[in-house]
Amino acid sequence: VDKLMAHGQVQEPFESRTKFYTLLEFEAPYEPIMDKAMAIFEHCMEQGWVVDGVMSQSLAQAEELWKLREYISETISVFTPYKNDVSVLISHVPDFIAEIDHIVSSNYPDFEVCWFGHIGDGNLHLNILKPENMTKDDFFNECQIVNKYVFETVQKYGGSVSAEHGVGM
Repeated sequence: VDKLMAHGQVQEPFESRTKFYTLLEFEAPYEPIMDKAMAIFEHCMEQGWVVDGVMSQSLAQAEELWKLREYISETISVFTPYKNDVSVLISHVPDFIAEIDHIVSSNYPDFEVCWFGHIGDGNLHLNILKPENMTKDDFFNECQIVNKYVFETVQKYGGSVSAEHGVGM
């Protein structure tokens, strides 16, 4: 979200920042469905699972919210991302992300990781952003070493290095 906001193509949707964001879309053609959705949202807030949220009030607002997801690849492209398209069981996603973040930050403190994907089916787009002071060739060479750790971790969690699009890296 920070990168998207800095890029200036989307509107600021939240008052606060958090490490992870989820975009949900569902139809609510009847008022009871919307009431149930609000009750679930309020329960999640009470449990501390959700920090902030917004519910679109129009198709235009929904389209604006979807830009938060759709513009990620374009926004981070200026950082020459090194990409992996991996998947793990949904129940493993939090631990998997934490482990990969730890591996990258421990071994490559100058690398920034940008995660996005499809949480509903465990497909994760792992994007490692190139540091400004590193050449593209050096960066990609270092990322080949990172891949070994990523693939070992995917295997540890019983996942796949060829997720959503069936091609992986």
